[in-house]
Amino acid sequence: MTKEYDLVIIGGGAAGFSAMVKFSEAGAGKVALVNDGLLGGTCVNVGCVPSKRLIQIAKRINLLKRILENNFDKVNPYTITAIFEDIRKLKEGMRKTKYEDVIEYYDVDLYVGKGVFTGEGELKIKNKDDEIIIKGRKYLIATGSSPIIPSIEGMDEVNYYTSNTIWDINDDFNSILIIGAGAIGLEFAQALNRIGINTYLVEVLDRVITSTEPELSSMLIERLRNEGVNIYLKSRVSKVEKFDNKIKVSVIGHYGKKEIVVDKILVATGRRPNTSNLGLENIGVDIDDRGRIIVDKHLKTTNPNVYAAGDVSGSPKPAILETISAREGATAALNIIEGDKYVIDNSYVPVTVFTDPELSFVGMKESDVIKNYGGCKCRLVTFKSLAKSGIIDEDDGAAKIVVDPNTGIIKGVHIYAPNSSDYIAEAALMLKHKYKIEDILDTPTIFPSAAEIIKLAAQAFIRNIGRMPCCVE
Repeated sequence: MTKEYDLVIIGGGAAGFSAMVKFSEAGAGKVALVNDGLLGGTCVNVGCVPSKRLIQIAKRINLLKRILENNFDKVNPYTITAIFEDIRKLKEGMRKTKYEDVIEYYDVDLYVGKGVFTGEGELKIKNKDDEIIIKGRKYLIATGSSPIIPSIEGMDEVNYYTSNTIWDINDDFNSILIIGAGAIGLEFAQALNRIGINTYLVEVLDRVITSTEPELSSMLIERLRNEGVNIYLKSRVSKVEKFDNKIKVSVIGHYGKKEIVVDKILVATGRRPNTSNLGLENIGVDIDDRGRIIVDKHLKTTNPNVYAAGDVSGSPKPAILETISAREGATAALNIIEGDKYVIDNSYVPVTVFTDPELSFVGMKESDVIKNYGGCKCRLVTFKSLAKSGIIDEDDGAAKIVVDPNTGIIKGVHIYAPNSSDYIAEAALMLKHKYKIEDILDTPTIFPSAAEIIKLAAQAFIRNIGRMPCCVE
């Protein structure tokens, strides 16, 4: 007999777990969670958690290098294999406490295996041992995304890594070439370089992180180059091939052709939604030309009994983020429970690239505001203008505020500064509540702090900040 549920969730990542918690807390019925692979999805297993742990370790090593200077090599405080083993232990612990234990707490039925929709609207779950069929009154598809592998000559003949598989490395290595300078590529480039890996970064575009202001992305590239990362913009990898026990990479750019020999390759050229082989055609769920599930403003698919959330959904997003996935999962669950009442506005979702300093932004760029409103009132201030800069011995960084010149409403805030992830949410609230510059000026801030850079950027609209004391309220 087929077991029936009020909600069947396919995917055990941020979107799926948020929907599970929201639906269970509401007492809306019995839930089944179907998951193929490790619980927790991308974030805890191969994304946010391990990468930010690597960044934190690299930051400490970099600080130690600055303190010890020429004596650093004599200390030899780490190995790459030891660092990756530390990261694996962290992942295992968080997966248990944040996901496995949560399943048990909410009394949700967990099915391990690949879920495929049948023509009868049921879900067939396949694993290595057997095949189970269950049925849901409503379904939520939250199967996440996977790395995109570019079509490069020789790629199939060499061992390469993605952000999903790099954590499986269990040997020390000396060099790596990273294809793609998005958030993943930039974070890995700086972190691996800081722990002693000779790092190359290849990007086809002429600048990085095009969602933020060009002044800030240029500062970030300059910082990475000064730290020793070999960066090739407006370049592409044309061929890879085995070379002794290494990999020879052919890179083409304005300089012609360059051949680089490295121990490892990391592919960081984006992610695609996991929609293949789900049997979506059997239940009338359509996808777009990028493989994303088409959803309406309530996250409902072309089948009224099926919703989609997270990386797999075609909803407009400023980036692929765990926070957006979780928000969509919870919202989809509420719409299933209460009948499509809730809509998500992603126009004020903050984004951070976790380099050091961190690059954070929310809302529109200057070029966007000019295009949409016919002009822009903008101010950019450097981090070294702050007292905090001298206190922590960090000169790099800047913040830019962009304002609609017609209404005076703030439309975007962009910050390249230490720990900007900790205070970019302040800017997100400013956008959500339609703040003007005078609202920032009228709100006290903390001195001395890195977050003060938002206040300083606002003060730049009314005075010369080069001719003011440390703190003016």
